[in-house]
Amino acid sequence: MATGTRLRTSRLVEEYILMQSVEGHAHEGHAAFRHHQFANTTMDDIIIALGRDRRLVAHERQALIDDIADWVRRAIAGKAGNLLMAGDGGCLLDIGLFRQIEVEPANVLRGFYVGGLRDDVEVRRRVEARYGFAIGGGAAYLVDIHQMERMNLDARALAKGSHEDQIDRYRQVGLIVADEGERADFPPDRVRYLYIRHRTGGGTSDDAAMLAAGKLFGPSAAIGAFLADAVDTLEKYAARCADQDDEIAAMIAGEWPDLDVSEDQLELATYLCAVQHDGDFEVPDSSLRHFIEVERNVDQTAFESHLAYIQARPHARMKLASEETDSELFYRWFEERWKSAKR
Repeated sequence: MATGTRLRTSRLVEEYILMQSVEGHAHEGHAAFRHHQFANTTMDDIIIALGRDRRLVAHERQALIDDIADWVRRAIAGKAGNLLMAGDGGCLLDIGLFRQIEVEPANVLRGFYVGGLRDDVEVRRRVEARYGFAIGGGAAYLVDIHQMERMNLDARALAKGSHEDQIDRYRQVGLIVADEGERADFPPDRVRYLYIRHRTGGGTSDDAAMLAAGKLFGPSAAIGAFLADAVDTLEKYAARCADQDDEIAAMIAGEWPDLDVSEDQLELATYLCAVQHDGDFEVPDSSLRHFIEVERNVDQTAFESHLAYIQARPHARMKLASEETDSELFYRWFEERWKSAKR
């Protein structure tokens, strides 16, 4: 898979992440798709077009998630050490920087907990009530694509619309397949794991989530929030179709007695990364690809820039995410939001 893009990870993981970027470009008609939108293009289609084995790709992406979940288990047990290393001696997500960055495991867990639950529907409802604005969002479901077409829907319509009031009906008419067990009753290519937006709204910024966790609990927590976002990305095409970042966050809450994160702190972090479109400034929302994409002119990734900002260390000015937001303007925006929220 030839590309001029370079990610701060191994070549194999780079390919697995970039495949997902192609899916997004196809939906929106970006880049080589020349404004022609292919709303129902899925990762399966892309992997087949590349001549790859779909089952292998799904299992290897799942293995990246499993490594993170295993590290979390070891951290809960006090056995993870201060490096983000997998049990086989490799780095989590094959990110070589993790051989050099020492972390505080407790704060990584706190950051993951905050990062994993900020998308939770009930958390967002509490934040909306507290701060007085709507936060968009949704969830991924197993979808019968034949039923989707019969209902004159497509993947883009499901991802962009407001379907909260229709979820129960979608289950009743068979658009949403109940679970993996029921999925076995369908031909292999008929059921896809698709995102359905519940409510429209500004959504949240993954960049701001990383900064919020870092401001609340330190740089290790920022890395924890980044890991939660990575799981959220990878699970969209993996061997297990499940909300795995939420599952890991629940495991942290249920099995680690030293969590010490209040509801107020969780709601504050969610507020800090919620996006309100109230001017020309665009809050960046980096995908996993954008977080670890190397800006060759300054040899820096957004992930590295955010960590440096949190620690008040030098960092190069760069453009962030697909919004191409100036990093210094973003950090200024976040500082103002942090100060106003803490008053």
